[in-house]
Amino acid sequence: TDMLRGLAAKPALVITDSQAVREVAAAVPEDIRLTTFSTLFARYKGDFAAQLAGAAAIDTLKDGDRVLISEGCTHHRQCNDIGTVKMPGWIKEYAKKELFFDFTSGGDFPSLDELRKYALVVHCGACMLNEREVHSRLEKAEKAGVSITNYGIAIAQMHGILRRSLSPFPQLLQKLRER
Repeated sequence: TDMLRGLAAKPALVITDSQAVREVAAAVPEDIRLTTFSTLFARYKGDFAAQLAGAAAIDTLKDGDRVLISEGCTHHRQCNDIGTVKMPGWIKEYAKKELFFDFTSGGDFPSLDELRKYALVVHCGACMLNEREVHSRLEKAEKAGVSITNYGIAIAQMHGILRRSLSPFPQLLQKLRER
């Protein structure tokens, strides 16, 4: 907040890491647009509307549902890792359901038949994947009848700031308001 006050001109947009979006949203005034890297990647590389619908599917999870957390890279897992620790924790806390989680990383992504066992796929921002691979994964999920979203959109949904994180995309924000 102090840094923002020290700027000569108010920024047009603040882009943050998805994991920090709640704290950043609290610090950045409402009149400044805010989004996440992951949300930008969803808009740039994927079917943004499908991933928004996927975030809404978090609200429909039921006890016993399986959720796939999929990462495009094979980074070294750290204590309190976003994919294997934080994301499952946030989803359980938000959904208030008994859920089961599976994890993939790198080039591993389930086949069409394997995807059918999931109620939801939550994918990383896909910074390490090309657009073709992202579209392939989105299409597989669609053909399997499984909702898919990405980290940034899911986190914004679960933290109650999805509309704000879509402020750079007025047309999509309008579609969300029409639901």
